[in-house]
Amino acid sequence: MNVGCGVGLLLGGAAIGLTTALLLWKRLPAIVPVVMMAAAGLLIGAGALLVQRSVGAADWAVTLTLMGILSPLHCRVLFGRPGGRGLRTVLAEDLRHA
Repeated sequence: MNVGCGVGLLLGGAAIGLTTALLLWKRLPAIVPVVMMAAAGLLIGAGALLVQRSVGAADWAVTLTLMGILSPLHCRVLFGRPGGRGLRTVLAEDLRHA
């Protein structure tokens, strides 16, 4: 149990997750926000486990696996596809309006 480290990881993961979801989800190439959200989920999961007593290896394995998978999936459901518009989409829209 390490409360200081756990709270720090929770706050850092929340900051990364909120910044990625609200500001960067649609602006960066698709893989970057997905990886950032997975990292944010891992930090939040690790921080939550560090503030608890008597956490076993199974708790670590399950929590980190699920948080790493579910955090980007959650953003995908809420905000749609990650990544900016590709060059083909921009060119196709420009040609349509010309």
